[in-house]
Amino acid sequence: PWEFIFQNKRGGADKKRKFHRIQHGQCSYTFVLPELDGCRAAPPQAGGGGALQRDSPPLDWSTHRLQNLESSMENNTLWLQKLENVLQRSAEPSHAAHERTAAMLEIGSDLLTHTAEQTRKLNVVEAKVLNHTSRIEIQLLENSLSTNKLEKELLLQTSEISRLRDKNSRLESKVQRLESQQEGELEDMQEEKHRLQVVSIDSLEKQLRVASSNNTALQRQQAQLMESVHTLISMVASATGTHAHYTLAHEDQMFRDCADVYKAGHSVSGLFTIYINNTTEPVQVFCDMETSGGGWTVFQRRLNGSVDFQRSWREYKMGFGDALGEHWLGNELMHLLTSRGQYSLRVELRDWEGSPAHFQYDRVTLTSESQQYRLYLRGYSGTAGRQSSLVTHGTGFSTRDQDNDNCDHCKCALMLTGGNVSPPPSSLLPSSPAVFSKLWSFRVKQTVKQGML
Repeated sequence: PWEFIFQNKRGGADKKRKFHRIQHGQCSYTFVLPELDGCRAAPPQAGGGGALQRDSPPLDWSTHRLQNLESSMENNTLWLQKLENVLQRSAEPSHAAHERTAAMLEIGSDLLTHTAEQTRKLNVVEAKVLNHTSRIEIQLLENSLSTNKLEKELLLQTSEISRLRDKNSRLESKVQRLESQQEGELEDMQEEKHRLQVVSIDSLEKQLRVASSNNTALQRQQAQLMESVHTLISMVASATGTHAHYTLAHEDQMFRDCADVYKAGHSVSGLFTIYINNTTEPVQVFCDMETSGGGWTVFQRRLNGSVDFQRSWREYKMGFGDALGEHWLGNELMHLLTSRGQYSLRVELRDWEGSPAHFQYDRVTLTSESQQYRLYLRGYSGTAGRQSSLVTHGTGFSTRDQDNDNCDHCKCALMLTGGNVSPPPSSLLPSSPAVFSKLWSFRVKQTVKQGML
């Protein structure tokens, strides 16, 4: 606080002073007021006068005293006016300063609030940054570990690759040596193969010439035999007065198969006419009267390959060829024939060297066309092995244009060059190195027979 002291001095002599203090807000004002002088001592008189005269004041004292009082009052009034002016002047800046201070305090409070809010947000951001930094550090640590692991694996793989390269180099060297060795051996083998081919071809040519001459002789003998048979048939027909062809003998009899012909007393093999149920025309068949008791109805004969057996489904159904030579009787006729009763099947085979073989089934059934002419067989016997090429029970008939075999990746009819009632070729058991001829025939047990000659 500021303290203002006003002092009045007269005649250079110090007077007794009276202090008055006023507190206004933060300011303190102190007023120093002069004390009035007491009665002055009477001046000494020479004549020494009386006591009353001595005690009375001088005449000009009151006037002088009043003047002093007036001067003091004027002084005080002036000072009070000055003080009032000073107080007024000081009050205005104080009020403005107070307002400015209040505004500054309010701004400071706002700043503190804003600073606190920013500090709080900064703390949150700092926490998030620390969190994220921690996660990044963990991720970096994991990446570092993974990198170290990958580096180790890479080193191992590099080492393994180097080892494999060395091994590959050694193997390449070995392969090159083997290739060189094999090239030499291959050249030797090719020379040996060429030599053997020349020898084999010469040998086969000789065998072929011998076989051709034998075949020519056999064909000549067969032609002579057929001519003799026709001559005998003509002679018998002329002697009995029947039709000129021996196959039409006993026209008044209705033979159902060759077994009926055999029972009628015919014991010589040849062409005969039979009547099969549900057919409008009689059928000429070749009857084998000598083999295994006779009475066999031949439905297939293959001798010299003069007839092409690579035929269509319809041709195998209706039959083709000449009954006196190579032929196929027909699936439909065989179905009608075997559906009347119990028949046997016989197959006779003969190789190029003349070695015979046969197999026989005691019971045979051929289904209708709607059932793909499936062949059912029972009771196997014969000399062609423990089982024949017809081992599959109920196999459908196949031709080049209608495949009904059980092979998913092959066509047996094309592979075996003809109609086929056999299972796939992988299950075939050849009866000899090469089949020269074959004969298939039926006989009633009625029986059906097929054989190879």
